[in-house]
Amino acid sequence: MKKNFFSILFAGALFTLASCSKQDLLEETKTNEGPNTTMATSTTSSSTFSLGVNGHPLGPLSYTSVPAKEQIALLKKLGMTSYRFDVSTKLSNGEMHAENYFIPLKKAAAEAGVTLVPMLYARGLDFNMKMSEAYNQGRLVAELFAQRYKNDFDYYNIGNELENLFILPLKSGTSTSHYDLKKFNIALHFLWGMNDGIKAKDPTAKTIINACWLHTAYIKMLENKGLKFDIIGWQWYDYMERSAKSNYGISDISTYLTSRFSKPIWFTEVGYKNNNNSTKESDRKIFFDSFMAKIRKNPRVKGAFIYELFDEPEKNHIHESYYGIIKWYTPYSQYKPTAYASAILN
Repeated sequence: MKKNFFSILFAGALFTLASCSKQDLLEETKTNEGPNTTMATSTTSSSTFSLGVNGHPLGPLSYTSVPAKEQIALLKKLGMTSYRFDVSTKLSNGEMHAENYFIPLKKAAAEAGVTLVPMLYARGLDFNMKMSEAYNQGRLVAELFAQRYKNDFDYYNIGNELENLFILPLKSGTSTSHYDLKKFNIALHFLWGMNDGIKAKDPTAKTIINACWLHTAYIKMLENKGLKFDIIGWQWYDYMERSAKSNYGISDISTYLTSRFSKPIWFTEVGYKNNNNSTKESDRKIFFDSFMAKIRKNPRVKGAFIYELFDEPEKNHIHESYYGIIKWYTPYSQYKPTAYASAILN
């Protein structure tokens, strides 16, 4: 049954490339094209802030080894009320791949009062398309998905960090000149189709479009073109936090964003890069605690999703395998919380 998550406008794909949040973006900060760092500040506590987590419950093994009910129980123990996960669909009918994992997840989430937030892949996006073709493809993907699952979701995250496909090298992303505008227009029309397709089948749904780092011009261009999405999602990691402060004087990305946009803000990914599992867990905890305390003071920020629930050691990747706030010490049968999670779970 469809959940009415927040009574107000709260909110919080992986596309077929690595997320900005997993890339080394420090080279961007060596340019002289930094943003205007004049920012509004807020000290008012937000009573509507909600905490969630990212995960991959439809796969891989690090998640599918844990029953959906157990995953949701962990969220509840952590004080979380939402679960963001990536979704790939069949173009023929909009059905999720690995839907067999979604069915128990949906049941467990409904019973626990946890809101599921799908991140829908931009399937079929091709920058060689005409704009009309991009719109039609985006609409097809999203409309079929919403038609099938409209009773399960209130929020849809569409097109994860698509700007990384057409931002120019070594640009901060704060100006329209930092993007390949021909490719932007294709992405715009694809997203427009996705947005229209969802709302055609699920008119009360809220759509989220996200970006990362300082790619504010991308979102501003979407708004200026008239794309009527509802929530701005932002991906933010520890190295971005440090780089933004040292290179641009931005000590609070949330106030930087809310001074530039009027829509509600979700931090759809907040994480700490853990190269080859070498990070001190105490350092990660300090980052999470500090960042969450800071954004809770901004009433325009409605929530944040930590990246991610479980480590994914099967990826065997120096950057991708160790983002979890819960670690495997016997893959995939025994796990333990990191310093951040254990402070809550224990």
